[in-house]
Amino acid sequence: MRKYLFILIAALVILSIINHRSIGKAVELCEEGKGTPQIEKDVFAFNWSVSCQK
Repeated sequence: MRKYLFILIAALVILSIINHRSIGKAVELCEEGKGTPQIEKDVFAFNWSVSCQK
């Protein structure tokens, strides 16, 4: 049982890290285009959106 719990927690952490990097890349692309990023996300960044205001 502990093995499955560890796998589940590790997967959640990995997905959260990947999502945070994706948000960072979206913000970076917006700023390169001379825009202002508007970010909405939850704590673990599973639900997020970035809009770019120019």
